[in-house]
Amino acid sequence: MNLSHALTRTAPVLALGATLAVTMTAPAEADSGWWFSSNSGASGYFKAYGDKTTACDIATDGYLALVQIASINNSLLYQVADTRNDGRCTSRDASYFNLQEGATYKIRVCVVRTGIRPQNCSVLHEFTA
Repeated sequence: MNLSHALTRTAPVLALGATLAVTMTAPAEADSGWWFSSNSGASGYFKAYGDKTTACDIATDGYLALVQIASINNSLLYQVADTRNDGRCTSRDASYFNLQEGATYKIRVCVVRTGIRPQNCSVLHEFTA
């Protein structure tokens, strides 16, 4: 088989493979995306621009929404609660904690009652600040 003919046939396949490799190894999104407690009573989000953390109490069930931000080794860094149970959300500018850009952190969403440990927590989801 002629070398130039073989290259013409395989070049598109190689280009597609290179594109997939770059796409598959791209870093995670800078925002966490929306996550929910295991009972779907609360939701939470981390937005990298301004280090804004949002907690939303989305069920009228007597519980409050709690969003926890943790380090990669699961150490709690801070948390934000939505205590209003009114269908709205509570956001907090967490730039005070100054999460390092490009570093990996974890987010967890729970429901909680005053004086009781968080319940129905989601698993810890990784995101890049």
